Amino acid sequence: HLLYSRFFMHALSYKNENFNIKEPFKGLFTQGMVCHETYKDPSGKWLNPKEVEKNSEGNYVKTKDQSKVVVGQSEAMSKSKKNVVVPESMIDTYGADAVRWFILSDSPPEKDVQWSSQGANAAYKFLQKIYNLNNSIINRPDHKPLNDKDFSIKINAYILKVTSLINNFQLNVVVANVYEIYSLFNSNLESDISNKCLTKNMKNLMTILIPFIPHLANECLEQMGEKDVKKWPQIDE
Repeated sequence: HLLYSRFFMHALSYKNENFNIKEPFKGLFTQGMVCHETYKDPSGKWLNPKEVEKNSEGNYVKTKDQSKVVVGQSEAMSKSKKNVVVPESMIDTYGADAVRWFILSDSPPEKDVQWSSQGANAAYKFLQKIYNLNNSIINRPDHKPLNDKDFSIKINAYILKVTSLINNFQLNVVVANVYEIYSLFNSNLESDISNKCLTKNMKNLMTILIPFIPHLANECLEQMGEKDVKKWPQIDE
């Protein structure tokens, strides 16, 4: 598609004084492919992942008749090789946010993603933790505000870092930082930080997560009384 788009632009501009644009993009970011193992039966026929399972001995076999399956290398998902996982089935199981979170967390956007049901399941479980953390903050008895400033400085530093990472397309590193932010919140639930401080910073966290997990982030924000978030959190450098 990149080749075609450049060809059309060059063709339109060829000996055309009224069309002086030669390149179709000011900037281009080429994403990696989503890959999956390939499977064949002994006759060489391609098999869909749905048709394959692991038996009690750890070997891949056909679900239908338990016959042997030949496992090939991981390749870009394609209909011809049948190594395609239908997004709708994963979304029905884990939700769109968890599927998106796993894809973003697995590798840098320019690299290939190795699809894994276990990875999607792990993403789903982590997002449940985020939801539970939000509820814990909402229902938490108020504490003394002795450590409010220190906590806010740490969260502010993370937001500054995440903002820079997003601008540089380092989305998998953002995910790694969110795990750290979650641990910071979770470990401070019982410390002397006021509910006002925790809620304010949780709102900031959910706001920066809207590009990653929009459904969950907006749900959490609404539970905290924020129904229409349009601005990125202010960063005090």
